[in-house]
Amino acid sequence: MSAFKKLSTWEPFLSALIGLTLALGTGTLLLVCLGENTSVLWEALFNACCTDFGLGYTLFYTTPYLFTGLAVAICFQCGLFNIGCEGQLYLGAISIVWVSQVFPHAPAVLAIPIGIAASVLGGGLWGGLAGWLKAKRGSHEVIVTILLNFLGIALANYLILYPLDNPVGQNPETIEIPAAYFLPSLHQFFGWFGVPAFDSTPANTTLFLALFAAVACQFFLFHTPAGFALRSVGHNPVACQFAGISVSTQTLIALFIGGALAGCVGINEVMGYQHRVIEGFSPQYGFTGIAVALLARSHPIGIVASALLFGVLQNSARELEFLSEKVTKELAMVIQSTLIAFVAGHALWSTRLFRGKKNG
Repeated sequence: MSAFKKLSTWEPFLSALIGLTLALGTGTLLLVCLGENTSVLWEALFNACCTDFGLGYTLFYTTPYLFTGLAVAICFQCGLFNIGCEGQLYLGAISIVWVSQVFPHAPAVLAIPIGIAASVLGGGLWGGLAGWLKAKRGSHEVIVTILLNFLGIALANYLILYPLDNPVGQNPETIEIPAAYFLPSLHQFFGWFGVPAFDSTPANTTLFLALFAAVACQFFLFHTPAGFALRSVGHNPVACQFAGISVSTQTLIALFIGGALAGCVGINEVMGYQHRVIEGFSPQYGFTGIAVALLARSHPIGIVASALLFGVLQNSARELEFLSEKVTKELAMVIQSTLIAFVAGHALWSTRLFRGKKNG
């Protein structure tokens, strides 16, 4: 009995590991069928994890997955399904550019907090709109957040192409934000300590903000009365009504926080890397965040590991295209999707391996 209890403690990690092993095996088999040397897959994974350049890009991809995974997980904890992260992150990104034009001469000590606050409010208000429609009008959050994705992206694209467009460029992008709003890259950050790392990569100090967000969400959900109320609504909204916990208020709070976290993706893209918003900058960060949250079972600390895994998969797919003559960008995405499907299907391995032993 005690042996099983110890085994069940590691159940989430073991089931995810089994899914990852099967995924890598499937990817290897697909390369064999294509007549490609299977070593390119392992070389791509090695480059994405164990080289300075590859790890820098992996951490860059990990950062938005941290934010969107947390955005989905907070809503899951409240019994809500937030599929609107894609629209929320676009609104968060464009809000940074807008506020930088409102306060173009702010010093860095003020500009950086203003930019961060703008992304939080931009995404939070867009998520809060879905929460208000759910709480006050009874609209289903899945339908509302999907529709708000289209509206949010369309609104952001309008602002990119017209009011905030770059007058000196031909690409669909906004004007560059002032230098005071720039966040240091990880190369600059480690350079302050005399450590040469992550040169020529877009990884930046937004990563630290994302890690802080994961710790803050963990503390909020499991160590505060407000977090307990939010999780209680997710477990049993009817009982919460009798206990005096407002379900509509918690719904609004959860979707606002989720939108605010998704909006922080704009910090990584605008303040940390491109310093402008480029049309179509997100390779479906918002939707992949759903898989990130599911793999981590909506646990904020688990999302750190889950986001890192998806960052590795994203970067290794790019590496695989460079290393192989037969693997195109589209086929690399197929392999990546296969990996995601197996890894995110950890619930199947959990059911097969652990539930039967518990019943026995």
